[in-house]
Amino acid sequence: MSVRFMFAIAIQMFLFWCGPLTALAQSDVFFSRSIAAYTDLKFEDKFKEFGLFTRVGNSVFKPEGTGPFPAVVLVHSCGGLQPELTIRAKELIATGFAVLILDSYGSRGHTTFCTAGGVGAPRVYKDAFDALKHLKQMEGIDPDRIYLVGFSLGSFAAATASSPSVVASVGSGVRFRASVGWYGSCVFDVSPNPNWQLVRNDLDMPLLLLLAEGDDETPIKECFPLLENLKTQGAPVSWHIYSNATHGWDKSMPSRGYVRNESVTRDAMKRTVEFLQGN
Repeated sequence: MSVRFMFAIAIQMFLFWCGPLTALAQSDVFFSRSIAAYTDLKFEDKFKEFGLFTRVGNSVFKPEGTGPFPAVVLVHSCGGLQPELTIRAKELIATGFAVLILDSYGSRGHTTFCTAGGVGAPRVYKDAFDALKHLKQMEGIDPDRIYLVGFSLGSFAAATASSPSVVASVGSGVRFRASVGWYGSCVFDVSPNPNWQLVRNDLDMPLLLLLAEGDDETPIKECFPLLENLKTQGAPVSWHIYSNATHGWDKSMPSRGYVRNESVTRDAMKRTVEFLQGN
């Protein structure tokens, strides 16, 4: 049984648990049930420094100096906090951004990584906006320059964060200035159920999608002509496709078909930083 098939089955089970099959991921019912299943996260009030025993989840790290700094909410994949996320955080910090490393799983005892059950995607979206609100009130953070960067599931959050209808569904009164998604997609196929729409037609905030042509877990075929049509209509969306990359290109995980590609990872971070600095 392929990883792609197993992942699709898990998503189908997850959608069934959250509501009727006609109630899509973007429905109010889906969002309300998924979000209400878990209480809000608690975030660290002060900046921390990386160390051997530092708890990185839901903590905020900053560059040297007093700021105020632009900031990034870093959103993990369905695999939860992994070593690569800390590496990405340090890379962003080195370019002048403070970083809040979101952990929607750890403090809630979520252990069913990349399978059905546990903390659902809408709850992760809500967590990201809660992290945004937290950063806005922190001394040393520029409240007008806070961004979202996400990976796989986190890329789903990045895509949906650009939609005012999603913002309304999670009950947020604030918006990310822009968002970037690594190895995600635009529409997730949960056949025979209706597709899970990620990039919405009402997209109105800058969004950059970094996509892998060899992605078997979140295939990018549904992104076209969707992205091109949105761009033509004036939506602030951009993208780049890596022809020589798989899903999870910044890690090596043969069991899931992820092949580490250092050159793609470096280029993706370069594009991410340039996009954030330009918005």
